[in-house]
Amino acid sequence: MSTRAVYSFKDKFGTHHVYKHCDGYPSGAVDAINAALAYSWLLPRFEADEFAAGFVAGNKHIQGGVRLTKGPQKHYDIEYQYIITASKGELMIAAYETDTDENDKQTKKQFYKGSFVEFERKYKESN
Repeated sequence: MSTRAVYSFKDKFGTHHVYKHCDGYPSGAVDAINAALAYSWLLPRFEADEFAAGFVAGNKHIQGGVRLTKGPQKHYDIEYQYIITASKGELMIAAYETDTDENDKQTKKQFYKGSFVEFERKYKESN
């Protein structure tokens, strides 16, 4: 079973969403965001649309695995949502567990908010 997630990239100009079909759990999110860094502007420059494009470039390995979406509400089966922004040249993340009930009502519960560096420290799998 896949762990699905929506990654939302947000700046003052708007929000861009990307659906990822698998590895959406927190340690998988660390890997996916790190994969985007190689294809995105170097920090401190952060533009949400450009980072979303870098996320797709760094993570699209199979058909359907990663794609643009209109937002988390379009996916009844996601388990996580990550909102990625930047503040003072640092990547920031808000992380939510999501649940959809039998009436397709989606709820989310925040389990992390802070810097990506700290998120990575907390959730990166030790190999």
